[in-house]
Amino acid sequence: MDQQYTPIYHRMWNRDFSLLIAAELLLCIACYMTIPFLPYRLFKNNYVDASLASLTMVLFVTGIFVSGFFGSWLIQRYRRNKVFGISALCLAATILALSVFDNPQNKYAVENHIMALLGVCTFGGMVFGQSKRVLSCTLLIDKTESYHRTEANYAAIWIARLTIVAGPIIAIQLRNEVQNTMFYGIGAAMAIVAAALVMMVNFPFRAPEEGTKLISTDRFLLPQGWNVSIVIACMSAALGLTMVTHTSTEFFTSLTVGFAIAILTLRFPAVRMGRFTSMVGNVCILTAVLAMTLHNGMLDDTLKPMVLGLGFGLTASEQLYKLLDRSNHCQRSTAESTYFMASDGGLFLGIAAGCLVGTYAAEQAATGEHGAILLFAIASIMCSINSLMKKKHTEFHA
Repeated sequence: MDQQYTPIYHRMWNRDFSLLIAAELLLCIACYMTIPFLPYRLFKNNYVDASLASLTMVLFVTGIFVSGFFGSWLIQRYRRNKVFGISALCLAATILALSVFDNPQNKYAVENHIMALLGVCTFGGMVFGQSKRVLSCTLLIDKTESYHRTEANYAAIWIARLTIVAGPIIAIQLRNEVQNTMFYGIGAAMAIVAAALVMMVNFPFRAPEEGTKLISTDRFLLPQGWNVSIVIACMSAALGLTMVTHTSTEFFTSLTVGFAIAILTLRFPAVRMGRFTSMVGNVCILTAVLAMTLHNGMLDDTLKPMVLGLGFGLTASEQLYKLLDRSNHCQRSTAESTYFMASDGGLFLGIAAGCLVGTYAAEQAATGEHGAILLFAIASIMCSINSLMKKKHTEFHA
């Protein structure tokens, strides 16, 4: 297995795959730089109260979820790269529309404005979910040889994971430097460039399959991966709560360093294929979050988030492999879509919960951190049970 593992990146990173990965990077940054801090900005500007601010994220997740039911029908009826392109352009339009509501001069939205805001957030979730699924779960796999596909999934997941922290870093830096409209314009431009990059890749025409239903769970949800999905959702929700509590560039940069250390650590076969990799990651996570609750000011934005990023990277990567282990033949796209749904759904719901309990206020930050500890503890218990039940990885485990 290791003899095959080393040269995989060599052959896999061709022109088409690189363009698709670049599109993935830009699409995710466009979303994560504009959406996660939206409730905070709306609440801070007194445009809506905390409950409505958190509802924007709930509806965004609802849009992501609902769009999955139509994904299989869309890519069978229309060319899949065009489905992505139109979805990405709609995401760009949604991001621009958000600039109308996120304006410091707007105070106390009237009912019509609130309904429009909630509608935009729901639509934004739908087009982001559709574009992300088509790109990560279909187009990337179509352009990858069968024996490289686990590594292609792995690369796409890590790109998306890194943008979860890269997006907020860019947002924090830009918000103080550019005007409100320009900020959202940059995010929209990234989504447009992502659409252009995908259109530069040639995808052969495929005749649609017969009998494809308008609404289906094909390429969307993996029922046999429900327990792994709960672990991913709990971990991501806890990360969302923690992100709401800590909104400094130093925190997100340290989290990125932790992710990078996890990537390097997972290069070692003993770690990558270890039976208790998730357990080690969970210990790092819980240690870091428990240390954050002390509020002693020591290493809160440096070492602690770095350890958190390391643990999260180890455990989350292991969960992807577990989902792939549980997928049957031709269910790879479904497994990755399930991972995306659990990961992003949990993340944005965690952000919504953080806004609702008031973790933007320093005196109430402990509430969010205690919630994060509880969610990480639940994920750790389920990980331990799954690890004890698991005999070994299947052969394709990278």
